[in-house]
Amino acid sequence: MATTGSETAGPLDQATLEALRDGVAGVLAEQSSSLAVHAFIDGKRPLDRELWSRAASLGWLGFGIPEQYGGLGLGARGLAILHTELGRQAAPGPYIATLSAAQAIADSGNESARQTWLPRIAAGEISAAVPATPGSAALTWSGKTVSGTLRCLGASDANVVLAPMDDTWVLVELAGAEVTATAMWDRTREVVDIRLHQAKPALVLEDGAGISAALTRAMALAVAADSSGGARSITERTIAYMKSREQFGQPIAGFQALKHRAADLVTKLAVVDEMVAHAVERTAADEAEADIWAMLAKAEVTEAAVFITTDCVQLHGGVGFTWDFDPHIFLKRARLNEVLVMGNPMLRDQAAAELAVVTKSGRSALELGL
Repeated sequence: MATTGSETAGPLDQATLEALRDGVAGVLAEQSSSLAVHAFIDGKRPLDRELWSRAASLGWLGFGIPEQYGGLGLGARGLAILHTELGRQAAPGPYIATLSAAQAIADSGNESARQTWLPRIAAGEISAAVPATPGSAALTWSGKTVSGTLRCLGASDANVVLAPMDDTWVLVELAGAEVTATAMWDRTREVVDIRLHQAKPALVLEDGAGISAALTRAMALAVAADSSGGARSITERTIAYMKSREQFGQPIAGFQALKHRAADLVTKLAVVDEMVAHAVERTAADEAEADIWAMLAKAEVTEAAVFITTDCVQLHGGVGFTWDFDPHIFLKRARLNEVLVMGNPMLRDQAAAELAVVTKSGRSALELGL
């Protein structure tokens, strides 16, 4: 369950949230336009570094970090806005990994860990890598050092990795470590293999179960929000394309069959938005079932995003597969999101197991909103 320590700014009214969203969206629309993302994928522009620097200067990296540690204390609501808008523009960079690591430390780390690492993350001084699936194999402990290989989400030049080790978690600085980028269909994020050999941890976090749960929750919400933003963005772009592309002397948007398909996508988007919003509100309210809703949101939203982006490729009449158009970028991003954290069937099984624990305590499914 989330801790209220990461929600230090107090309740945020809807007007404030919308103003925050408009500000983030405006910057990303300018900085991470379709042309900019294509240039990045083609290796012609370091957009990931440019955006990271801008995000740090605007305080975005501190959205979920409590104010006493250099952040803005906007908690789950602020992070959901940021990840949604990053997904909307298919913005490159290690945001999910770094900000999820920060949330795990903020929610379940000790005071020393918070004071040492959170201000550096908020300032953009360091980026973090985390296991692509937090339940993956752990590092081995020799008594003073750790060794092992982890497949992680994060940049090739990440400064630290938050990694499991037996019943604890460790934060290891990656200077001198072997970090190898893995070939990945999604060019807007990086998955890396990190090999550690007798590395001395910079930090040992004793609450292993708490860190694992906090990281899983943070990643699930981030991935769901990113998927939601991407799905809505490519749907809007596809509908605009359908209005401009002509076949048989008229825009294809006028064909009844295609109208129905577009309407189906918009309907799915409404469900996606509600799933994300509900999970975020439960987390922000520090409710017992927050983890259940985060898991369900990740599973449902990522699958819906894959369906939506796949159909948008088709609604582009085949050219959606080609390099110069946008749909394939969002489809590949959606596919990576689908396999992050853990497989969706496993997430649903875990959510069901946690639901059983909650209901055995005397709460009903009706109370949980299920």
